[in-house]
Amino acid sequence: MKSLLVLLVLTAFTATADEIRVSRMTKDGPLERSFVLKTNIPNKVVIDCQSFIQGLRIGEFEQAINYLLDPEECEGLQVRIRSSLRKGHFHCIDVDQDIRSDRSCI
Repeated sequence: MKSLLVLLVLTAFTATADEIRVSRMTKDGPLERSFVLKTNIPNKVVIDCQSFIQGLRIGEFEQAINYLLDPEECEGLQVRIRSSLRKGHFHCIDVDQDIRSDRSCI
């Protein structure tokens, strides 16, 4: 039953969220390089460049989808998101099996 629920959540996410639109970035507690992103999807989205497993995480606990990034990619994505938001734009991240691209968007 649990695996069916996970499959349904993943299917729903994949079908509806090829583009994640980030509108805000706030610190994730005391961590200096981990941020919760406010997005157009209902799942919690975190970009974490501080933990052992670095990258973009969508969802929580066992249902989370992780997009792993090396340290330089992770820091670069954080910088680009912050830059877009400072300019008053959204930041769009295209995801599929991995992060295909990201860009400033309106």
